[in-house]
Amino acid sequence: MKTRPTRIPTMLLAALLAVGCSHDAIMPDVEVARVASPDLQADAVLTEANPGATASFIYRIRIVPHGADWRSTPSAAELYGATRNAQAYGIDLHWQDANTVRADYLQGRVMKPAAASVAVAGRPVSLRLRSGVSNPAAPAGGMAPAEPGQAP
Repeated sequence: MKTRPTRIPTMLLAALLAVGCSHDAIMPDVEVARVASPDLQADAVLTEANPGATASFIYRIRIVPHGADWRSTPSAAELYGATRNAQAYGIDLHWQDANTVRADYLQGRVMKPAAASVAVAGRPVSLRLRSGVSNPAAPAGGMAPAEPGQAP
């Protein structure tokens, strides 16, 4: 079977577009919540990525030293389409104690299960995901503020 000359440039263009539309290029994470540990040694950070109208929000949880930048820290857990109530997306973070973070959400798909423990500030910190927890006070929509010109 002969390949038509126009197929190769078309396939090359499709491959370049796919690479150009990778995670970091199209949907950067935005910090939407940061909760300090009771002893102020660590922070639980929640980020949200919005892949667009045809997909749901992606939430990543990172545990970092207090006040530290999260961008170079791998996520301790990742959830797709997590909700806090029937109209609100997101996850609520709470510290149970200085060594345990709880991530509450109503429903969602776990894409990267919570790490058994993450070393932060010289100690292990556990992350516990709890589904089935509703937050009726959470506002509708995603957690990140709407960009100028967009409806909330």
